[in-house]
Amino acid sequence: MSPRETLTVVIPTKNSGDVLADCLDSVAWADEIIVVDMFSTDDTAAICARHAQCRVVEREDYIFGNVNFGIDAAASDWILRLDSDERITPELALEIQGILRAPPTGLIGFACWERPFSLGHELRYGFGRRHHRKLLFRRGTARYPVRFEHEDLESVGDWGTTVHGYIHLNYRSVGQYLRKMDYYIDRDLERSALPDDRPPVRDGVVGAARAFYLYYLKYQGFRDGWVGLLDASMRSIYQWVTWAKMRERWEAHHGALQSGRPPERST
Repeated sequence: MSPRETLTVVIPTKNSGDVLADCLDSVAWADEIIVVDMFSTDDTAAICARHAQCRVVEREDYIFGNVNFGIDAAASDWILRLDSDERITPELALEIQGILRAPPTGLIGFACWERPFSLGHELRYGFGRRHHRKLLFRRGTARYPVRFEHEDLESVGDWGTTVHGYIHLNYRSVGQYLRKMDYYIDRDLERSALPDDRPPVRDGVVGAARAFYLYYLKYQGFRDGWVGLLDASMRSIYQWVTWAKMRERWEAHHGALQSGRPPERST
């Protein structure tokens, strides 16, 4: 093997031992793996101990705040940012190692093709419509702004795209859809200011309808069968629940003000 630049993989976790082992195995060739763990109570630490280059740092923060912490702690030339339910395919691993052996000039990083799975079914349409996500970048060139739970890396410079994809085991059950939805919406609303005016119902209806149209009709999610329908429906419900929780907060806040009681935060 010819010499190559070094790579640190940064993975945020919380009680994800059921999927973490396969994630770590897929990047066992990396020079360093930093797992930023939100005080898991499962076997996360024992799983990480199987990899000599893996170290666990316990820290409580928003997910992307933990990723930024791992980025700052990295010692390698390049960073690969992964979630515990994601895996680097053997083909992508070889492609990344090729990039590290001959880093391209003029690029600060690479967006990788995401292959999302829902209930064991790979979504090839709808949300699975081929798109890329920024994962691999030179250390010191990119960070998350930590404003929302689903946001992109902020950087200055040009990005390339990889040919091969990584696997994302996005949702393994209907219940996980619902649990993740509730968690992510609450975390976003914690950082969102209340609007001056009451959130109108039409905003919730339009947002939900638009999401379903995009993922089921425009991006042909119907071609993924009932799982495609489920995924598009859940993404539509996500928009509706976000609106409803914001409306709930607004009503609680202004109701308290009108009654003379201290306003209570409700998520």
